[in-house]
Amino acid sequence: MEKSQIIEPTETIQLPAPSWAPALLAFGILGLLAGTFATGFFLPVWSYAVVGAIFTFFALRSFARKGRRSFYSLPREQEEIRAELPVESFGPPGRD
Repeated sequence: MEKSQIIEPTETIQLPAPSWAPALLAFGILGLLAGTFATGFFLPVWSYAVVGAIFTFFALRSFARKGRRSFYSLPREQEEIRAELPVESFGPPGRD
């Protein structure tokens, strides 16, 4: 019996780089909500909304930039490798 050979993988998994953008987005949305509902708290209401909007804008901008950068860093062409089965391995269906 022949030993099966492990061939080189044809596709790779590309993980995105770590990012602070999700945490900044959550903080920005929290600021927007606090600016909407936090009346009479420590600072004026609009200041929470402004800070939240700034954090949200920069987090979304970071998401878009990193997503675009990671997309264009992927390989454009991959080698086509097919696994062809020998014809004699197929037979008529058996009766059980």
